[in-house]
Amino acid sequence: MSENDSVKRKSSKKKRKNKKKIILISILSVLAIFIATAWGYYNHIRNKIYVEYKPENKKEVSYNEVDGITNVLLIGTDGRTLDEPARSDSIIIATLDNNNKKVKLTSIMRDTLVDIPEYGENKINAAFAFGSSEEDDKGKLKGAEGGAALLMDTIEQNFDLHLDKYIIVNFWGFEAIIDQIGGIEVDIKDYEIDEVNKYIGEATGVNSPPITETGLQKVNGQQALSYARIRYVGNGNFERGERQSKVLHEVAKKLKEVNPLKYVGIANTLSEQVKTNIDIPEALNLAYTIYKLPSLDFEQLQIPQTELIARDNLYKDRGWCLLIDFEQNSKVLHDFIFNNKLPNPEEFDLLAVENVAAAYNAEEARYNSMYNIRPEEYDDKNKDVIPDPTPDKDVVKPPANGGNGINNPPANGGNETTKPPANGGNGTTNPPASGGNGTTNPPASGGNETTKPPVNGGNETTPPTNGENNNGNVNNAEKPQGEKPNQ
Repeated sequence: MSENDSVKRKSSKKKRKNKKKIILISILSVLAIFIATAWGYYNHIRNKIYVEYKPENKKEVSYNEVDGITNVLLIGTDGRTLDEPARSDSIIIATLDNNNKKVKLTSIMRDTLVDIPEYGENKINAAFAFGSSEEDDKGKLKGAEGGAALLMDTIEQNFDLHLDKYIIVNFWGFEAIIDQIGGIEVDIKDYEIDEVNKYIGEATGVNSPPITETGLQKVNGQQALSYARIRYVGNGNFERGERQSKVLHEVAKKLKEVNPLKYVGIANTLSEQVKTNIDIPEALNLAYTIYKLPSLDFEQLQIPQTELIARDNLYKDRGWCLLIDFEQNSKVLHDFIFNNKLPNPEEFDLLAVENVAAAYNAEEARYNSMYNIRPEEYDDKNKDVIPDPTPDKDVVKPPANGGNGINNPPANGGNETTKPPANGGNGTTNPPASGGNGTTNPPASGGNETTKPPVNGGNETTPPTNGENNNGNVNNAEKPQGEKPNQ
């Protein structure tokens, strides 16, 4: 072999090694569109290292596989920037299961009614809004970090799943990465066209061409985002989750084909659209672990499971909600993530679901009667977080043992109510951590419930979606003064 051939071979080997480093980072994107956007920032930094590489510096960056199971909360917000209060439009738990060599995606439906720590009963997508609207000890909005923290706490409190890693991306980040990779292909059905076109331009204010035909077609970032956000056709939020998963999968496939020369451009575009608490070394190790997996196909789960929804309709003053069996849905979630077990509907306890529905019905009847609530008045599809009712007089606390009621409004705004259990019963005890018959229904009237006193004559606001309060001024959202389920 000639000296020139040897030099060429060494040069080619070095290029392949450097390209592999870049690929390792890009593999992080297969977790989801959110990790893909975060990866852009990491890769931007890594590219700088690559450019400054000196031949005499032979020390290589080492990557290590991540042991066991790693969960990352992926959050898509409906804000234009990450600095303004916003709701979480998409909530996905990405699981890297290196025990079983696979990646799993669990989508939590945004209309699921939960207990938000310190805020009480509300849809789960309100948690990010409330957290991002809070102020720190210096009076500064906590923003995306505060939203992620409260959402993780909410998931832990309701599903007994601890999360400590997150990646957040807003609408512009979603659009930008798809545009940077040249668009993706989606299969649009006839009943989806009008809904896709309705959302186009809503987030950015700039309209892309409308979708005019059905079938498999290439779409840009804005069109893909609109497709992923469709909610009110087909099978509603269930089909919406499927659309989001399809988009994630298409983005992951396309990112594997991206020319490395586009990496810096992607990073620059997304640097202001993504926030994460995952540091670069850990991200690279996650990327390397995924790179070593035999397959990049995702396993998918949706929470709640269809059969484990007690009610799917208007509830109290909260608008359209999913009222679920928390105990059984939590078990499904844990089995999927930690036991590598897919749900089997034949194993579900449907009688327990009926008991949960009955408990919700009883609680709603009590609540609506007490506050003169007409749920249909809160059926606003443009609002996802509904303000609490504001009665103009103190309410009476139901007696604990069926005796005479006494005026006893709670000291802190009345954040106490009962949470419907998984398996029914009588009384007001909390649902057990796993299975059993110890879970009991809240009473329809009477019992250890605390009712809510009037709140300032009705001056409550909903969490802002674009950093504005109801008067159009930038402000943090007020805490709802509603009733808080027992835990």
